[in-house]
Amino acid sequence: MKRALFSLCLFLVGLFATTAAKAGTVYVIHLDQPIQPITQEYIVHAIKKANEKNADLILIDMDTPGGFIVSVEKIQKAILASKAPVVTYVTPSGARAASGGAFIALTCDLIAMAPGTNIGAAHPVSGIPLPVPSPQPVSPPEGGDKGLKPRQNPPNSGVEMEKIVNDLAAHMRSLAANRHRNVELAEKMVRESVSFTEQEALKSNLIELIAKNRQAIFDYINTHPIRRFDGNEQKVDLGPSPQIIEIDMSVRERFLSALANPSLAYILLLLGALGLFVEFKSPGLIFPGVLGGIFILLYLMSIPLLPVNVVGLLLIFLGIAFFILELKVVSYGMLSIGGVIALLVGSMMLYSQGPIPELRLPLTIILPVVAAFSAIVVFLLTLVAKAMRNPVVTGSEGIVGQEGTVRQAVNPPLAGKVFVFGEYWNAVSDTPLAPGDRVKVVGQDGMTLRVVPQSEGGNHGEH
Repeated sequence: MKRALFSLCLFLVGLFATTAAKAGTVYVIHLDQPIQPITQEYIVHAIKKANEKNADLILIDMDTPGGFIVSVEKIQKAILASKAPVVTYVTPSGARAASGGAFIALTCDLIAMAPGTNIGAAHPVSGIPLPVPSPQPVSPPEGGDKGLKPRQNPPNSGVEMEKIVNDLAAHMRSLAANRHRNVELAEKMVRESVSFTEQEALKSNLIELIAKNRQAIFDYINTHPIRRFDGNEQKVDLGPSPQIIEIDMSVRERFLSALANPSLAYILLLLGALGLFVEFKSPGLIFPGVLGGIFILLYLMSIPLLPVNVVGLLLIFLGIAFFILELKVVSYGMLSIGGVIALLVGSMMLYSQGPIPELRLPLTIILPVVAAFSAIVVFLLTLVAKAMRNPVVTGSEGIVGQEGTVRQAVNPPLAGKVFVFGEYWNAVSDTPLAPGDRVKVVGQDGMTLRVVPQSEGGNHGEH
């Protein structure tokens, strides 16, 4: 009996060991934001790391509106060079693989989509983070073929965009053909910006699978060989419960990715300008100037990551310059009005060349931020105007009669420190004074003030 029990234990241990040995390793990458240089860096490094760890499969969870073509192309190269098969999973329900996301998906060895997702709309708006002319749509000739044909642009139309479209259409055809997917519909995603639901994509042979969860993908891969880009079929045995390893962005990548948000970058720019404006108005405050400088530097870090319109940026700086000039020039508010207009127009232009709406500034951000910035600056200008209307007082006549607070105890005949008229002074008194006592200045000897407790009414001492 003991021998039988021992044999059973050995069998179970061997069974568990065999099951564990068969369990494959799946590395998961998350593409859930616009595609820009930091997204590209994260995905490329993650694919490299997964291959170094001998991953059996790389899974890209995708929900992206697209982004820069140059970043998309570098991600595609990393996918094509991967030793481990790469699968795109468009998830969760409501997600999309749009624009550049569609290019990345069709590059992968297998495409799975969750119910309620879509893929497509891959017509480029901008191939690089620089302005590119919009294409001129031209209707086909009457009675002509309604199928796919190269667009015939009129003279001086978007020739550069047409070149980009033709190049990307050929690239998409190549991807679809090598993956045995629907070449015609893949090209339509580029030329006509069409999108497909998961059901339409599966029926039209654009994708391989509709999956409610990851396990459905793993079960499919266990029973279906994956066709690699070179034409070879690869059998991947993940086992019933593969090991899942999530690869997240590093702290640095998350920080830089946050800076690639146009709304955050825009707010940093205006907060930085506001801090420097306050420091310029009231030199010596230090904190607003330091904070403003940090915000401006953070904004400068975001410039390579976003499609900045130089004219828009210059208009914003011009608006800020108008506000500063209001301090020096009597314009009866005209400079402030010009500043608000320049700031508003510049803000609308700043990221107007973004290839997708997510890389542009919405009016819901621009209008309240411009209104708040302008209100704060006008308020500060009002304070300056009031200060300029007050009579200027200098010398001992200006300090005598002012009230202040003791900051360092005054123990006659030793001097202490008082805070008067926005400055720290040495002070003497005939009466001992403790920190926090309110005092009044009754005289001045060089850089030393003679003070009395405020309760004494200031009738002592000499002037």
